[in-house]
Amino acid sequence: MWELGLEQYAEAVGIDWEWMAMDGAMVKAPLGEKATGANPTDQGKLGTKRSLLTDGKGIPLAIAIEGANRHDMKMTEMTIAAQRIIPGDTEVCNLCLDKGYDYHKVREIVKAWGYVGHIPSRDKGKRIIHDIPNYRARRWVVERTHAWMN
Repeated sequence: MWELGLEQYAEAVGIDWEWMAMDGAMVKAPLGEKATGANPTDQGKLGTKRSLLTDGKGIPLAIAIEGANRHDMKMTEMTIAAQRIIPGDTEVCNLCLDKGYDYHKVREIVKAWGYVGHIPSRDKGKRIIHDIPNYRARRWVVERTHAWMN
């Protein structure tokens, strides 16, 4: 049903492939049993990690769920692979991620899937200069979509 909705949305409005975003959020899951993990930010209570990939407007294209103790970077490939609709070969897809994804392995995964990754450095002394005219952070759309889901 979600895939059909995305296809209809793509035809009617168009998916914004140019600036996509991905991030994870921890959610409470007291009845989740084996599908949960100890949430490190909620006194070790049971919870899940929801990893979400959105288009440039915040439309959810992929979602992956793991225990709350799972790091965002370890869910990168699983989330990208869960896309319900994929871009065409001619689309230029920039993928905005936060510092939690600043690992060589993540950069390889992002590139292998055909995305141009935009990941700030975890090194506090390093300053990232983007060579893209009028570049601005575009991660807020995935944060907003997480908020809507909550």
